[in-house]
Amino acid sequence: LLGGLSRAVPLMFGGDGGDDLMGGESLEQMLMETAADDLMGGSGGASSAAGSSRGFDAGSLASMLQKQQHHAPSVHHLAQQSHQSHQLAAVARAEQQAQYEQQQQRRAQAQAQARAQQAQQAQQVQQVQQAQLQMRRQLQLQQQQQQSRHGAPSAYGGRPGSGGMPQQQQQQPKPQPTPQQLLAYAERVMGPGNLGLPPEKFAKNMEALRQMSLPQLYQHAKMLKDKLDQHKLMQRQQVLQQQQQQLMMQRQQAQQQVMQQHALQQQKAKQAAAEEEERKEDGIVQTTQAVNSDALEVETAEEEAAIASAPVFRAYRPLKVKYGLSHPEPIVESCSMASVEPPDVFYRPGLPSSLLSGRRGGGNDPLHPEWLPHDSCALSAAQLEALVYAGQRHSQQNPDDTRGGFFIGDGTGVGKGREIASIILDNVAQGRYRSIWVSLSTALYYDAKRDFRDLGRADINVYPLHKLPYGPLDPADYGDGVMFCTYQSLIAQNKHSERRIDQLVTWAAASGDPARFEGCICFDEAHRAKNLALDRGGKGTKTGEMVLGIQKQLPQARVLYVSATAAAEVKDLGYMSRLGLWGRGTPFPDFSTFAAKIERAGVGAMELLAMDMKARGMFVSRMLAFTGCSFEVRECTLDQQNERLYDEAVELWDDMLTALEKCVEMCGSDGAHPLRLYWGAHQSFFKQLLNSIKARNAIDETEEALRQGKCVVIGLLSTGEAKANEAAERENRAGRELDSEVSTPQEIARSLIEQHLPTTRAEGAPRDGGGLTNGFELLDQYSTVPEAVPEAVQIRDKLLRRLDAIDMPSNALDLVIGHFGVEHVAEMTGRKMRFVKDGAGGTRWEARAQNGVSQDQINIAEKDAFMGGTKRVAIISDAASSGISLHADPRFANTRQRLHITLELAWSADKMLQQFGRTHRSNQITAPHYVLLVSNVGGEKRFASSVARRLEMLGAITRGDRRGGHGAAADLVQYNLDTVHGHTALALMFDAVAEKSEAAALWERALRMLQCHRQGVPTLLGLAVVAVAQKKQAQGNRDVARLPQGLQKYVLKLREWASQRQSGSSRQRPQERNVYGDCPKSPTPKMSWTTAGEVLKRMRVLNANLATQTDADRHNINKFLNRLLGLPVQTQNALFEYYTSVFKWVVVTAKATGRLEPSIETISGESVSLATEPEVVHKEPNSSALTVHYTLSVDSGLSLASANGALTEALKSRAVKSTQQGGATGFWQQTRSQRLILALEMSSGGEAGQRLFRVLRPTLHTSTKPQYIRHKDLRARYRPVTGEDEISRAWQGEYAESEKGRTQEKHLLCGAVLPIWNALTTTLAGAASKAGKQLLVRRAEVNGRPIIGVSLSKEAVASLKRQLDGSAGAEAARGTHVTLREDDPQETERLQKEELRREQKRQRIKQRHQLDEQERTNWERQRDASKRGTAHAPWRDDGGGGGGGKWRPGLQLRQKGKRRANPSRGGGA
Repeated sequence: LLGGLSRAVPLMFGGDGGDDLMGGESLEQMLMETAADDLMGGSGGASSAAGSSRGFDAGSLASMLQKQQHHAPSVHHLAQQSHQSHQLAAVARAEQQAQYEQQQQRRAQAQAQARAQQAQQAQQVQQVQQAQLQMRRQLQLQQQQQQSRHGAPSAYGGRPGSGGMPQQQQQQPKPQPTPQQLLAYAERVMGPGNLGLPPEKFAKNMEALRQMSLPQLYQHAKMLKDKLDQHKLMQRQQVLQQQQQQLMMQRQQAQQQVMQQHALQQQKAKQAAAEEEERKEDGIVQTTQAVNSDALEVETAEEEAAIASAPVFRAYRPLKVKYGLSHPEPIVESCSMASVEPPDVFYRPGLPSSLLSGRRGGGNDPLHPEWLPHDSCALSAAQLEALVYAGQRHSQQNPDDTRGGFFIGDGTGVGKGREIASIILDNVAQGRYRSIWVSLSTALYYDAKRDFRDLGRADINVYPLHKLPYGPLDPADYGDGVMFCTYQSLIAQNKHSERRIDQLVTWAAASGDPARFEGCICFDEAHRAKNLALDRGGKGTKTGEMVLGIQKQLPQARVLYVSATAAAEVKDLGYMSRLGLWGRGTPFPDFSTFAAKIERAGVGAMELLAMDMKARGMFVSRMLAFTGCSFEVRECTLDQQNERLYDEAVELWDDMLTALEKCVEMCGSDGAHPLRLYWGAHQSFFKQLLNSIKARNAIDETEEALRQGKCVVIGLLSTGEAKANEAAERENRAGRELDSEVSTPQEIARSLIEQHLPTTRAEGAPRDGGGLTNGFELLDQYSTVPEAVPEAVQIRDKLLRRLDAIDMPSNALDLVIGHFGVEHVAEMTGRKMRFVKDGAGGTRWEARAQNGVSQDQINIAEKDAFMGGTKRVAIISDAASSGISLHADPRFANTRQRLHITLELAWSADKMLQQFGRTHRSNQITAPHYVLLVSNVGGEKRFASSVARRLEMLGAITRGDRRGGHGAAADLVQYNLDTVHGHTALALMFDAVAEKSEAAALWERALRMLQCHRQGVPTLLGLAVVAVAQKKQAQGNRDVARLPQGLQKYVLKLREWASQRQSGSSRQRPQERNVYGDCPKSPTPKMSWTTAGEVLKRMRVLNANLATQTDADRHNINKFLNRLLGLPVQTQNALFEYYTSVFKWVVVTAKATGRLEPSIETISGESVSLATEPEVVHKEPNSSALTVHYTLSVDSGLSLASANGALTEALKSRAVKSTQQGGATGFWQQTRSQRLILALEMSSGGEAGQRLFRVLRPTLHTSTKPQYIRHKDLRARYRPVTGEDEISRAWQGEYAESEKGRTQEKHLLCGAVLPIWNALTTTLAGAASKAGKQLLVRRAEVNGRPIIGVSLSKEAVASLKRQLDGSAGAEAARGTHVTLREDDPQETERLQKEELRREQKRQRIKQRHQLDEQERTNWERQRDASKRGTAHAPWRDDGGGGGGGKWRPGLQLRQKGKRRANPSRGGGA
């Protein structure tokens, strides 16, 4: 029944309007009630009334239902009769609407009558209640009067003296108030705060009350109480009315704001439309138009150049700490960090005044008699600032009741060792005598002792934990002092499960309670503990777990994190729990939430994180200035021989993959694990092969540098010792000795073939014959000897023979040392054995540590040989990347300029920077030159991309600027492909190749089917038919109509045939295509679409259906670049070139559509000033860190002087000519509006009419959204203006008229942002526009001072203040004022003079060392001549004469223009 009605009723009412006509009643409910009425009989009674009220006739519905049941298929027939159904629907709607309105009127009348009756009944009840209350009051008054006449009744209700007991016990009445109490009550009620009567009326009423009797007074008190209740009720009503009025006013204001915003948006839209129309008339081209790819590329190039030229670092000096002298070398801070003020200083260190003032002292200080003498400026002002803020931070508690920690992120050369030693000594001076120093290697133990000695406390006991026995330490032997241990020792334990960390905690807690230990724990090179998997739910490294564990066991320890490369990603901060950035009392309940929110907010949030930590006084990050340093990326092109070698290796690895899959199938083993090993070895093989090939370039660079009088430091990571040891073991098993250098790439391939290529049948795998067929095979299943598969063994042997036939190069490290010789190369690596060439031309395998030098001291001895000038070439690996100084130090003989060659790219940014820091440090005469060797093989960009990405992250977190991580290595960032746009480009490239290669293969097949070939070459007719068939439907139909009648059927059949085969594709299209559209880029001419598809299938990133193996592979740029290494050189370069073109197109398109990841952009204009005084919106209670709101006034116009400056700068290019020289660069006047513009030529290539010119106006500054114009439009719509008076009059006139319209207001939120993170993110989430929801970091410069913070709109600032209103931080911020500090001219002049003196001193030392070098050369010549007996050499005889002495620098002094011997001088400069 319901089914039929549900189909029939919509037809009556015309389809889908039934629910609205039912007054909100659902269709099913209406049908149920109507059907029930019909079944109950009809048209009478309540049922018929209910039915008629809905506008239905039960009889008509029943007849309809019978028709529907009898003619079920006629529903569609009824639907087709559209004219009749529409008429029925219109009539039914009209009747239904009328009945519905009548019903609503009846309901409204009934409700009004009911409300009137209820009001009348309530009034009657209220009257009855008031009458009853009045009667009760009169009865009580009569009782009181009777009691006052006859006395109070007894406790049992009888009168006094009656002695009788009542029949029913009564409740004891309440005591009646006295007249004094009633008068006091009346006085309080009528007084201030209640009724508040005037003084005269109040005195008159009180006098009248005093004359009343007690009943009257009691009655009057009740009346006063009723008046007071009414008064309070009226007050409450007034408050409610006021609140309602305020709410109404707020609503009205909100509505007005919405209306104003809407009107403003409409006005802006109209203005934008008018401007757009005007630009079209003027021929202006904007980059927001998708068709203008030329303008997009020019603008992108301009912005990249502007970002590259923008200042990254700023000269550093302590702002609020006034101790000490300037650092010996100029140090800098990123501009982002320089814009943040640290908190005020209240901490007073306990060091001697000589150290705090920077003068020479010690030995005679009565307050510190234990201090030994030390040099002047033993601690610089920058180092003392770190000491002061560390002590101040350590005196604070985190919200989780642990002691606050401090983070020193200074770069190499600032002197982190001195800073650690000074902090420990400050704790010793204040009674905390035990500290723990955790560092990277045991060699740094001697540096720690040196740092204490340089500060005048050589008596401090420094215990090397790695040399101490396990178990409890004797307090007599190991008392107060510093326990030095490495991260390796921190996780060590012996066979009895005794752990070093327990030993450390026991020693630190001398009192027995670890919670009472308040000494210092210094994590030097703290990046070693960064791999802590707190946010991934997995298990982190033992080092990270132990670092976190010792902090938990010693909750009141003063923790110090020290590293220049502490974190390349947010997840690397997990071990820094004492910074108090997450946990109880913070916006982030745990580290996982903290990392997720910061990473989700982007790199801008990471930059804010560093600035926030500085503002809260828990972080300093300075670095040596890169003044004089240079950096270049040098491409090493493979010659034909190396290219053939590489391609031959590629073929070998392709065959190895095929053989691996075949052997896995034959042996019945699991193929997942061997494939993972294959791809890992594949990547390592080609990386080591490229290192060996680039070693030849490194040798050439080194020889050229040595000829120029420089010395060379070559940096790499791997030494190849593990593979050399495997080769040595293999030769020993064969009864031979290793007598030649080992090729690391060859050993990697050999190891995979011999150890991981399956050659034995897997357990449980079936044999070729099926199952077990005889007794011998039955016995075989119990045998423990694996059964070999002969075919697999043959494949393995064949691969080994092919591998041996390839002439693989030796290890890169051995190639360099073998070329120059061990006597000229200082090797600072971690390997124990190496190859050495003997005099007979052979090679021997020997230990590095010889001549009584221990293995621990071998690197120190090699470093001394390099710094002393004995060896001019040094090679450092990952083992020597920390703690070794190889710079041009004047204290050593070798002061030549360093050429630092990076041969092998590291996987992580911190390792790269650690190696860079070996040759650029404090107190150097000459700055180094860095050369990064990168081959022209496209796949090697994988390693450069990984390093570049981590350099940006590292700079964002540790420097507050993504550009600050690489320092001088800015060129490396161009290889950063591991970005969102890099992933998008990869997905779009895969999609384009899959689609186009499939189509290309299909149409090539079609050409063969048409048989339109002449000697294998397609004919013009066949190509024309296929070309027309490939076109889209609309255009293709027009072209088909032009063809002869005979060819049209071929085209139509061909198109039908192709569509049938293309429609069956099961590939999933990437989501990026919906945003960016079809990729317009095509492969290079060297590679067709078909070839690109075959290459990607060969790389195993696309399957046979041209789809990725998994959805994650669409964006896996690392996997793509890894697999790219396994292609021939020309092929992978062509594919990588195609990918690069797609990547650039994605970046340009993302910029045009506003999807480009925002960086720290500069707010600039003709002028930038403070519109109002800075406003403090929040003050953190713990650290007193301020969150400051700056309102900036920005003039977006362009003055005539700035326009002339831009014109002069553009004319510096030889390809650009001015209008006066017959060119087009200059001032032009619009022929329609007579307005003046400045046109600057941006692209001089291509056709003359299509060249682009940048347009500048008096209202359009160079920093605003650029506008361009084509050369042909410029000539057609404008005329050149060359007269200076005419230019000045027109430009300045428009500039003056537009003064109000071009001034904009910008808002920046600076300082400590993390304490208000929740309020800030809520504010951004509530923004109306998409751009307002982004966390954008902007930079401005006001009066020479940088201001960097979060960019907010005016509405967002007001919303943020409302959210913070009432919080403790907002209350603490009231009354706090800040001023924008300006540079002190006197201080600036003093620093410039100091830098000049430092440079003059550096030049004097350099000249002295040059003279010493000349003396050395002359001495060597004279020594050689004396050996031949031709002359006598004037050197000091150290060995009894006969010319056996050694030359020592500084043996002769320059005095009065002559040089004479100085026997009193020793062996130092």
